[in-house]
Amino acid sequence: MQDKLGRVKKLGTLKGKSANQLFWSPQGKNVVLAGLKGLNGQLEFFNVDEFETLASAEHFMCQEVEWDPTGRYVCTSVTSVVSMENGLNVWQFNGKLLYRMMKDRFFKFQWRPRMPSLLSAEEEAEIAKNLKQYSKRYEAMDEELKMLQDSADMEEKRALLDAYSAWRKKKLAQLEVERPERERLTAHLVVDEAASTEEVTVEDIVDIMEEVLSM
Repeated sequence: MQDKLGRVKKLGTLKGKSANQLFWSPQGKNVVLAGLKGLNGQLEFFNVDEFETLASAEHFMCQEVEWDPTGRYVCTSVTSVVSMENGLNVWQFNGKLLYRMMKDRFFKFQWRPRMPSLLSAEEEAEIAKNLKQYSKRYEAMDEELKMLQDSADMEEKRALLDAYSAWRKKKLAQLEVERPERERLTAHLVVDEAASTEEVTVEDIVDIMEEVLSM
């Protein structure tokens, strides 16, 4: 790392890692230690500031690793250079798998460029300084939206249940109305069990013995 004076300072040494390429977040701090090609897609999400592993994972046959411009997400992919496992995984910076898509003849993945911020450096610094306050506000908004969504989901489920109950009631009523006609049409199929019962005697030969009698 570099200090405020631009001097490089060693933070530590990592040993025994299954990695042959490093992919740094655009914002620094986080890095993916990737074991590509012969290492079959071993991934380690590492936080350099805390000098600790956030998560270890695997994307079998992974060939490419791409951070998004914000440094919050990272995509690993298998392109059509190989003939199997084509597709991509999207991860959070801490190694949590968010999305997986398998796609034949998959060639390339690129993040959409991030538009320049509309905020000034002073405004961004003010937001960073009061981030906890903003977080609480937006967490409360998120919770409210979640409750509204849950309520909407419950209403939808209740409507589906009511529709099913009404359909079932209608079919049961129709069944009762049609019962006499069904009984008339199937009357000739009714079998009198008492009249059709007969007794059958079965004899089995257990053994045969031959004996010669002298006269």
